[in-house]
Amino acid sequence: MFKRTSIATAIAAAIVMTAAPAAMAQTGTQVQTTATSVTAVDYKGAADAFLQANADQYGLQADLSDLAYVTTIDTNAGSYVRYQQTVNGAEVFYNQVTVTLNKSGKAIFAVSDYQPVTSVEQAKSKISENAAEAKAKDYNKVTKTNKLTSRKFGYTIENGVAVPTYKITTSTDDATWETYVHATTGKVLKNKDLNQKASGNVFLPNPVATAGTASGFTDNRDADTSALTNQLKAVTLLGLDGSGYLRGTYVNPTQKRKNVYSATNTFNYTRSQDEFEAVMSYYHIDSLQRYIQSLGFSNVNNRQITVNVNGTTQDNSWYSPSTKELTFGTGGVDDAEDAGIIAHEYGHSIQDNQVPGFGNTLEGGAMGEGFGDFLGATYEDALDGGQFKACIGEWDATSYASGNPPCLRYLNEDKVMPQDWYGEVHADGEIWSQAEYDLAQAIGRDAATRIILQSHFSLTPNSGFDDGGRAVKQADVLLNGGANAAAIDAAFNARGIATN
Repeated sequence: MFKRTSIATAIAAAIVMTAAPAAMAQTGTQVQTTATSVTAVDYKGAADAFLQANADQYGLQADLSDLAYVTTIDTNAGSYVRYQQTVNGAEVFYNQVTVTLNKSGKAIFAVSDYQPVTSVEQAKSKISENAAEAKAKDYNKVTKTNKLTSRKFGYTIENGVAVPTYKITTSTDDATWETYVHATTGKVLKNKDLNQKASGNVFLPNPVATAGTASGFTDNRDADTSALTNQLKAVTLLGLDGSGYLRGTYVNPTQKRKNVYSATNTFNYTRSQDEFEAVMSYYHIDSLQRYIQSLGFSNVNNRQITVNVNGTTQDNSWYSPSTKELTFGTGGVDDAEDAGIIAHEYGHSIQDNQVPGFGNTLEGGAMGEGFGDFLGATYEDALDGGQFKACIGEWDATSYASGNPPCLRYLNEDKVMPQDWYGEVHADGEIWSQAEYDLAQAIGRDAATRIILQSHFSLTPNSGFDDGGRAVKQADVLLNGGANAAAIDAAFNARGIATN
């Protein structure tokens, strides 16, 4: 829970790594291995046999003569053989078949875009590639491209008829058009922009931070004001799935379990509309995950997370370790209107993904709240240039705190273990968050966040402050050869947290 609960949120995740055998790791005993002869599996041959045996089911030709082998991809779990449908040796655009096999080479199932061909339209007077390109550019009003145009001859299938087609791809500064031109008539058969662009309005990170003051800003039951609307910023929403719905690679925000839809991929709302919080959640969580990956982590919460926007009337928000979902409340200022609050809750999801069960002690719970505050505060600083440093949730806090700005919590209270221990995870989280935040001030946000994320992998469900401090120190050894040891000692020891 974000604000008032004293129940520690589970924070952790499975770590997949290559390691020595358990006996060797625990005792240091030398383990001898014996080379074993392994017969290579002919995955393509097995896939061919599977498709031939099931040709009727998938509508394929019995001899697979119109399927061109593309590639075999091997993974730890299984292998995948891919084929391309062809007509007269030319590609049927986007029509492919994949066969999934287990490691022993047994085909499990196939996924097929294959379309049976009843006849082939003959291109008696095929137009030239140049003419097809001109048709495509004229259709999209393209006068200048920013890279070479791709031109390819193949087929599309309409009602069983293979139609000779040019696929023309033209790129401009703001679009990549893929245009299908009939190879005989020059008619544009299909046209789409490959760039799944979407725009929306958000607070970056919140109106108090961008205005530089809390004066004049109140929730007033989600009412719009010119002062609040003026703080909206236009952003590009990345990673959408192309369906028109506001959902993508890393985020699936829902309103009463339904997605926001726009036929034009335009999500421009103001705070009086419930859709606004969905856009806020999408943009800021997507941005945070992309930031994490930019630090070199492809295995930290790299998934699509469901967000229940405005999912409770409480002035509270939470991450659920059981459902793996986020829920944001509408009490006071809607929590999902403040990027710092969004980032904090996403922090719980990150730790649950890294170490399942983390936070089984009060210290662990405080570390979870502290990390969420660290993530939110440094994210806010990056967005607003550090307008209000060591403070999180300035806009959300206008409903329950005084000051200009008001803050949900602070990261500079100078609390020290054990004398300032209170026994409530949010209050005690200020001890942990300041250590992490001070480290970021000393060595930079990116370097500190990378070390902190790496350190989570060392923790267990019952880890406390001292375990965490030592893990941070050792993470720096792994990442940087211990180059930041002095800064880590200073930040954590000042809070009464051990690092050695």
